[in-house]
Amino acid sequence: MQQINYKVSKLAFLLFLPFSLLAQQNTGEVTLKNSVSGPFSMVERSDWSRYDNGKYTGHVYREVRALINPVYPEGKGFALYRGNFLLLEETLRDMRQSARAVDDVIPVSFHVFPNGQVEIEEDKGLPALRGFPAFPAGVIRPGARWKAPGIRMADPLNEGKADALPFLAEYEYHGTETYKEIPVHRISAKYAVRSRAGSRLFSRVQGSHTVEILLRVEDSLPFMMRDIFDETYTFTDAATLRFRGFTLTFNDSNIPLNRETVIPEVEKKLQIPPEKFEKDIEVASVPEGIKLTVKEIRFAPDSAEFLPEEKGRLDSIAAALQTVPQKSFLVEGHTASVGRPEGEMRLSAERAKRMVDEMVKRGIPEGRFLYKGWGGKKPLADNSSEEGRGLNRRVEITILD
Repeated sequence: MQQINYKVSKLAFLLFLPFSLLAQQNTGEVTLKNSVSGPFSMVERSDWSRYDNGKYTGHVYREVRALINPVYPEGKGFALYRGNFLLLEETLRDMRQSARAVDDVIPVSFHVFPNGQVEIEEDKGLPALRGFPAFPAGVIRPGARWKAPGIRMADPLNEGKADALPFLAEYEYHGTETYKEIPVHRISAKYAVRSRAGSRLFSRVQGSHTVEILLRVEDSLPFMMRDIFDETYTFTDAATLRFRGFTLTFNDSNIPLNRETVIPEVEKKLQIPPEKFEKDIEVASVPEGIKLTVKEIRFAPDSAEFLPEEKGRLDSIAAALQTVPQKSFLVEGHTASVGRPEGEMRLSAERAKRMVDEMVKRGIPEGRFLYKGWGGKKPLADNSSEEGRGLNRRVEITILD
């Protein structure tokens, strides 16, 4: 396990995690301090223009979603956070209400110590911002300014090879206002990124960021950040890549699933005798939420078409998902591995999308679905037997916590 430690100011955490903001009545003064909070979600949407070697080459829209849950190991002196980052495929803005294909699912696990130190296990570059936003100790009031270091993990080619770029941010607190009928505290920040000696990926990086930060007054959650930036990467072969645009980051507190009540309701709607759960549909509590594993799913050979006899199961699955309002669903397709990895990956994605389509036909909004094909990369059984291959042909639906 690789461990990478980042030191940030003692009272200034923490990646993008929630913090406490204590207001002093009638004075406009506030005090910022760290606070370990409950589960929360993050959505990061990027809208950029791209330039290769100085020439405009197109528009980029990216989206990252995360579900993070705290764990409090007894007597350990730190908080452990676990969750998953979902990297969604690049697409157009008018597709946000459609089911979205997932490029990758990246698990994260990190420790947060009382002094603000963060220890990340098997660091894969997420979360991208670390130590930002950061805040000073003591009371501040509108007009207060401060500086604090931070780190941004840069992976401009989306290759999973992020490099750490340190920066020094300048902040200013502007007071309270109302944003979309929600009382918020407003903070502005700016920082520049310059070349870093010893970078594994770049010979030069140059750019500037201007960030608006809104903190929800109700519970002090960093409600929204808008980062307007212009950044150019020069690679070791002298090629350049420039991105110019903005990234919006939204955080929200997350109400966890009550698994003790949800699982029985899901099983009831599936309308399958308990003795057949293990064979037909397995319902299990997992860190990400509640997973329905639809085993030995029957498609036409080498096709995403469900066989007619699957209609009853599809009806039951839709009824089960409809018992859980306001949650998102991740649909993952799996095939047996028979030596055709590219075709298996394509087919598994098509089957996952077909499951989404069937659920939408049965009344579940399409925008609640994400889907991903894994091909034969995650087998449950040995592919050397027909029985094992049958078990590996499955669709998993996770009700995300």
